[in-house]
Amino acid sequence: MKRKLGCGLSLAALVWAPFASAQDDVSPGQAADNGGDIIVTATKRSQNLQDVPIAVSAFSSEQLQKSGINDTRELMTLAPSLNLTSTTSDSAGVVIRLRGVGSEAINPGLESSVATFVDGVYRSRSNLSLTDIPGIERIEVLRGPQGTLFGKNTSAGLINVITFAPKFEPSFDAAASYGNYDLVRLNAGGGGALVKNLLAVRLDAAYQRRGGFLRDFDSGHRYRNRNRLTLRGQLLLTPADDVEIRLIADYGHRRETGPDTYSPIVNDPVYVGIFQAMGFDSHIGRQDLTITTTQDRASVEETDQWGLSGELNWDLGGARLTSITGYRHWRNDQAREVDYAEADLVYIPFKAAAQAFDTFTQEIRLDGSAGPVDWMIGGFYSHETAFGRYGYRIGRDLEPFLDRLFGPTTGQANPISFYTGLPVGASYPEGSGVGRDDFRQTSRSISVFTHNVWHLTDRLDLIGGLRFTREAKHVEVDIVGTQNPGCQALISVGLSAPGATPISGIQCLQLFDARYDGSYTARKVEKEWSGIATISYDFSEALHGYATYSRGYKAGGFVLDRAGFRPIAVKSPDADDLAFDPELATNHEAGLKFRSPGGGVTVNGAVFYTRFTDYQLSYNTGAALITTNIPRVTAKGFELELGARPAPGWQLAAGVTYSSSRYGGIPPGPPANVVAIAGQQLANAPKWVVTGSVGWDDLVAGGSLRAFVQLDGRYQSDVLTERLLRPTSGQKGYALFNARLGVGTPDERWALELWARNLADQRTIGSAIPATFQGATLVGAQGEPRTYGLTIRTKLR
Repeated sequence: MKRKLGCGLSLAALVWAPFASAQDDVSPGQAADNGGDIIVTATKRSQNLQDVPIAVSAFSSEQLQKSGINDTRELMTLAPSLNLTSTTSDSAGVVIRLRGVGSEAINPGLESSVATFVDGVYRSRSNLSLTDIPGIERIEVLRGPQGTLFGKNTSAGLINVITFAPKFEPSFDAAASYGNYDLVRLNAGGGGALVKNLLAVRLDAAYQRRGGFLRDFDSGHRYRNRNRLTLRGQLLLTPADDVEIRLIADYGHRRETGPDTYSPIVNDPVYVGIFQAMGFDSHIGRQDLTITTTQDRASVEETDQWGLSGELNWDLGGARLTSITGYRHWRNDQAREVDYAEADLVYIPFKAAAQAFDTFTQEIRLDGSAGPVDWMIGGFYSHETAFGRYGYRIGRDLEPFLDRLFGPTTGQANPISFYTGLPVGASYPEGSGVGRDDFRQTSRSISVFTHNVWHLTDRLDLIGGLRFTREAKHVEVDIVGTQNPGCQALISVGLSAPGATPISGIQCLQLFDARYDGSYTARKVEKEWSGIATISYDFSEALHGYATYSRGYKAGGFVLDRAGFRPIAVKSPDADDLAFDPELATNHEAGLKFRSPGGGVTVNGAVFYTRFTDYQLSYNTGAALITTNIPRVTAKGFELELGARPAPGWQLAAGVTYSSSRYGGIPPGPPANVVAIAGQQLANAPKWVVTGSVGWDDLVAGGSLRAFVQLDGRYQSDVLTERLLRPTSGQKGYALFNARLGVGTPDERWALELWARNLADQRTIGSAIPATFQGATLVGAQGEPRTYGLTIRTKLR
């Protein structure tokens, strides 16, 4: 462990070594892109990054471009406290974590601990935020609870994305990329005045196509491809000098292979023997970008989303009125091969699995100054419908598989048929299973808030804020058409309870039990307070410090899966049993921000202690998706971010995050494997993350050309990747490196770039889950391999 951590820290040391000779000079070919020059809106007021009393990182469009950031997922290369992983798919299974804490995306009724805002509009799930957003001007990553200003579901922090607004001056930029795996990526954006000084327009588009990097071991079929289109249009209207209206419309479409394309990483030997007896090989522990699937079961997903928003800014003289209205639609349909094996055990046909969200939001705020006080008041309303559909079907090999599993202990060649009394093959006919499980959760949230800054002296500020939120949720459940002849046969003779026969527990598994068919409803209401209190002090022109106490709130909800019901032997289905409680976060934090005269060096650091009460844990049992509350989770540690321009043309940056994110004690009551995680580090929460970048950008060839080189790296320490922390799910610490070099004209009329990501072709597992019906077998989602290519850019101003 010490050797690996030393490797990561040496990355930071290598980047930081020249800082002692830092200079304030900026070469003609270098944009002054140092963090101290970035203006952020982390407090919904425009402030210099170095003056904001919040742990926040900001990345400009130029930084994102040089580092090859085309998706918010790739942002973790630059932000050490940020971690993003995929579970079932890139579209519907993404988890965002800050300081080791986040929410799993497997339950559409579970909202995010890390929220995402795009141009002021709230996107309520991680699934909705990780699109290829074209025309990004800046991304801000705020750590710690942000509930006072940004509302519920920011208990761990948020990502704030700001895109380029329309301008009255004409502009156009475009880029075309080609890379391995037949990558084609096209981006273009631009606009200008439609009516001088009155109406301006901006249009952005992004298209990406890439072959899959995973190959089926037997058929050679490719999975995890990319096929994405995003369109975005904006209008800026300025009917008066003190009024500005911004209208935005966007559309995105994806159709890609690969949901639930996991590779076996740990095999249960009992099940290896069963599969081999059935004529199926077991490809265990392979990280050579191969997977095993059932050949005639599709694995594909299609995602459509669109949104409309309008922002009004009106200067009233002594105050400013801001109104942001948004509506978003998102839907994901899937076909999934969910047994992660060559044998055909369980599958979901296309559109039998779906998630959808329709969300309306309205924010109004008024801010101004009164003597030494900068004040702000506001209100927020949202109405959302979250939809989940599950249609698991029985595969042709499930009954033969279970016969071999139970045969040795029962002494029967066909134990399933023996106990159900049905002919062989009739207990689990192919295509039977779930007819339709539809879950619909409707939520209405309203809140009021205030945030105020009191300038006690030229150096000392007191900051206080408070927010009250009322959240009402209603769930409707409609389960119909479950077909399980074997279970019905056991019910008819009174042998369906677990233990009544050796096969009763699996034959009448809750997932395939028709006794859960029916319609159910439930409702819950929450009322919670969020708040912040901060002392901010300027020790000098160069050094700023702050200390903060804040409280955040993450709404409760319902498990949108029949696994949330109590066992039928204990209680009849009741939608109230699907409910889980809200999650509360209390944060104590202190930080220092240093910027040398001229901005040649910046050093920002923070220490934090955050306690989460009733932490919302979601996990996969292999046959069910469960969400429950854990009494306590704590995240404590420190962050350090460094930046410098040591010589003309050079830019260096480094970051270190240490976060001990652990479960507290768990009293008896939950299943034993949940109680067992008490005291352990959260899944996919590395204690140590180190990032570093080295960049050079200057004029060459007598000033006729501009050249640049950029190298980025990220190291993270060991993690367990399965949500209930199985020791066999470990991912050793590793480092990823990316590089980009380019040449072009000083006015950026054209540029040619060569790039590579994951230079060393590091093989990693991002998340692991239990394999369906396969005991101790674990399967994992492989990280992307080395990619490389060529990009051509043009920019006209």
